[in-house]
Amino acid sequence: MSYLFTAPRTLLIAFIGCLWLIGPPDMLMAGEPVTGFRDLKFGMTQQEVTKLEACSSAQECIYELSDKNRYFNLLYGGDETENEPVQTALKIQGSGLARITIDMGQYTEAWYKQLQRILGDSYQLTQDISQEQIQAFLGQQLPELISGYENGQVLLVVTRRKFGNMVLKVIYQSPEMAQAFLHAKSPS
Repeated sequence: MSYLFTAPRTLLIAFIGCLWLIGPPDMLMAGEPVTGFRDLKFGMTQQEVTKLEACSSAQECIYELSDKNRYFNLLYGGDETENEPVQTALKIQGSGLARITIDMGQYTEAWYKQLQRILGDSYQLTQDISQEQIQAFLGQQLPELISGYENGQVLLVVTRRKFGNMVLKVIYQSPEMAQAFLHAKSPS
């Protein structure tokens, strides 16, 4: 059973609250745009991606990260997806590589903290999780919690699957995709 479901809510809220003390997102400035991940660069064509040694197709690659093989799912401008904000962004993206989703495996508190540290060492946290989002996630009204780095170009995502277990994902996305993420997150 995962930590979020077994620990008291106050402990989780205190943990996330400590993250806010370290660096509230409104006080942080983002750095240079992220151009991709390793040899996967935003704007690459499907043909260019399939030539990479780590990629078995234009949509799937496997790289070793943190001593494990990690599955990468790739989306290109014009691709179809059920996620409406992502679909909208893909329509305006063009035809090149737009989004790299890395499956980081099952959620554990220790693995989540380690990923936060890894990402925080390389990227500036610019969108953190709010107390309202935590409450909605714990109340099962929100399926995921998302922290954004570098103005939404890098995301750390905790996703609850329909059977209750949780997984972690790290997402790298083009500046256009990041803008769509920020637009979707901003109050209307």
